[in-house]
Amino acid sequence: MTDEAFAEYLERKRAVTRSGDLLVDFAAGWDMHVGFGVENPALYALMYGGADHQSAAAQTAEAELRRGLERLADAGLLCMGVGEATAMTTAMAIGCVTRLVHDGGSATGPLAKRMRSALMSELTGRPHELGSSEHAGALLLARLGSAPELFTSAEEALLRQWLRTLIEHVAPSQDAPEQGAKE
Repeated sequence: MTDEAFAEYLERKRAVTRSGDLLVDFAAGWDMHVGFGVENPALYALMYGGADHQSAAAQTAEAELRRGLERLADAGLLCMGVGEATAMTTAMAIGCVTRLVHDGGSATGPLAKRMRSALMSELTGRPHELGSSEHAGALLLARLGSAPELFTSAEEALLRQWLRTLIEHVAPSQDAPEQGAKE
């Protein structure tokens, strides 16, 4: 049963749809990972709980994480080495899941989002904002594949079309707060 659950984790990890934006895809992978950990706390503890031994599933997941971080590094998006980025990402994910499970928190709640944002900022050396319409649309597009059978194929195709239109046609200035307001 444990092997089947590990296989499910890896299948879900590989099923995260790629948007073409490496940072959005990385964020979607974080969301999937944290979501899986919160939904399966006992299994997550087996995967990552041993200080002296890492499970085969965790080793495979870390190898895939490393490949994703290498893509970010190759694109010039990392401000640190891949080894350090892998260690930081793994530590923050384990800490986030552990805290959320302890508190009964949500994988889509404020703590998980802030942890993801903090990680992205550390990895890239710049603030990571997923608050704009363009980034929100790209994130939703990337996550569509993680909810199989939620929509009919026609509904999913239409939603994908709308999200791509949003991503392509929203000017960044439309999301920016108005300038000139005095505090």
